[in-house]
Amino acid sequence: MVNTHNIHSRPITPLADKVRDLKFGYLIIGGIIIISSIPPIPGYGSFVLICGYIYGFPLGFIPAFISALLGATVSFYLCRTICLGYARKLSKKQSNFQKLSLAIEEGGLKIIILIRLCPFPFTWSNAFFGTIQSISFWKFFIATALSLPKLLIFVFMGSRFRNLAEEMDSTSRIINYVTIGVGIIIFCFAAWYIYNKMNTIVENAAAKRFIQKNDMTSKDSLVRFGDVVDEESS
Repeated sequence: MVNTHNIHSRPITPLADKVRDLKFGYLIIGGIIIISSIPPIPGYGSFVLICGYIYGFPLGFIPAFISALLGATVSFYLCRTICLGYARKLSKKQSNFQKLSLAIEEGGLKIIILIRLCPFPFTWSNAFFGTIQSISFWKFFIATALSLPKLLIFVFMGSRFRNLAEEMDSTSRIINYVTIGVGIIIFCFAAWYIYNKMNTIVENAAAKRFIQKNDMTSKDSLVRFGDVVDEESS
């Protein structure tokens, strides 16, 4: 019987081997991850998977983590400075970002970390954080660094796909398929749990901030009204 999986994986495996054997091959995949961290360039998640495919687990996590952190930093600065107007237009296209902005004003670093842990598109959230002037670079950097261990699951799945490209008996192949399936289930459950937890916290923080802003507006209006009354009475 012809193993069609190996036939389809043959083109990418030699290329992955060449990149891995290069002295500075990690700079190639790392550079691509950095570039794909900037919106609207696509492919970030796929290249993290490829990092696991090339270097295996857990070694593939090292270039993936460093490159993602550098890419987020570059994206943050671009969106904060020369591309601010464009980044704000991109952020406005994401319906949840206005609510998240209010929540960040209220909850600070804790909310930023929760958002980074959630399954929001990495590149778009980089742009979003860059447009919020109240977020300092170091808050953004710390939150991003603390959230990036989630890449371990992508690197792990990439390494499993590499194993499937190799010659192995049917039992080993089934085990690899099962581990990929379990990894996907764990990732989906964790993403669902964190998202729901974050959504509750964000809703409360955004509502609290919204009420505070309305109260401040009402007080300002009353003060202005009082000044007008005082002027008329005098």
